[in-house]
Amino acid sequence: MAQADKSAEGRPFREGTPLMIRMMLLIILFMIMLFSLVANVVGERSGGRRINVIDEFGRGVTNTFNSADRIAPDLSGAIGKVDEGIGKLARLGAGGGEASGFTAATMNISNANFTGVQAAKSVFAGVQINKTQFVGALLDDASFEGAAGAAPNFTKARLANANFTAAQVPGADFSGATLHSAAMRAGDFSGANFAAADLTAASLSGSDLSKAVVTKAFAPGGLFVDTVADGADFTGADLRAAKFTNASLRDVKFAAADLAGAEFTGAKLQGADLTAANGLTAEQLQGACGDASTKLPHGYGLTACQ
Repeated sequence: MAQADKSAEGRPFREGTPLMIRMMLLIILFMIMLFSLVANVVGERSGGRRINVIDEFGRGVTNTFNSADRIAPDLSGAIGKVDEGIGKLARLGAGGGEASGFTAATMNISNANFTGVQAAKSVFAGVQINKTQFVGALLDDASFEGAAGAAPNFTKARLANANFTAAQVPGADFSGATLHSAAMRAGDFSGANFAAADLTAASLSGSDLSKAVVTKAFAPGGLFVDTVADGADFTGADLRAAKFTNASLRDVKFAAADLAGAEFTGAKLQGADLTAANGLTAEQLQGACGDASTKLPHGYGLTACQ
């Protein structure tokens, strides 16, 4: 009995479907006839020609298909360019080749291998680069603005004038990298490794450099304004004429660092160790503040931080 009921429930749908189609066709035909009547009446009263709506309808369909034929080559070309870009990205990921000006914006290229690639002026803005390898890559003038990912590897990469503004790359490895005049403002470089990197005139203002390793880095004229570098290690770094204005430098190590001409106005140096810094004068610390745990060269003093 249940099977009969199920069949009865299904029958109206199967039988009603052709009826619905016929009704829709009749409605369409009626609308065409009505439009034809109105168009011809208007045409007669205005002295215009009579209109064959069926012909006009057919002509419109033909024009539509002709337009599709014209658009198809452009669409095919666009798809081809996408395929070409994906192919180029795949070749870069294999660790070889030259692709200056390449664009990979907003892509997820985490764990990819770009070791040794030559991709100057390329755009990697907004990319995901978790553990992505850029070891020894040529990336001068490249843009990584807004890029995000933990521990990407830029060891010994060339990144002169590169843009890392607002990049979120904690634990990144820039050891031995060339970052001359790089823009690295307002980014997260906490725990990053800049050992022996060239940071000449680079700007890390407003960035997080907490616990970063900047040992033996070459950074004359570097900008660290408003930077949070708590616990960072600048041992042996060349920081001549660098600006640490209003920076947070708690527990920072400056042993054997060259601080000649460096500016510390407004800097907070609680717990920082400057005892073995080179080129530092008492005047440079005027306007900075510290606490009882700050270690200073003999005879130097600091205002207590509020």
